[in-house]
Amino acid sequence: MNPVTIESAVAAATSIVQAIIAVAPAIEQGIASSKPFIDAITGLITGTNVTQAQLDTLLAAANIASAQFQQALPADDGSTNT
Repeated sequence: MNPVTIESAVAAATSIVQAIIAVAPAIEQGIASSKPFIDAITGLITGTNVTQAQLDTLLAAANIASAQFQQALPADDGSTNT
């Protein structure tokens, strides 16, 4: 394989890894914030009744989590590396 091709592939892989590292906190937060929704869906599937107050609370949490998730990520401060 051509050394330039290998160098380009390594550079591309490095960029991909850095991008994943940059968005990892947002992904992790998204997973954590989905727990109440998973619990509610599980309750619906298993036949557990959900009150209107619980649905309202869940919807409010979803709106807050959605707004937070849509915020721009902070600029890279160089504190992370691969």
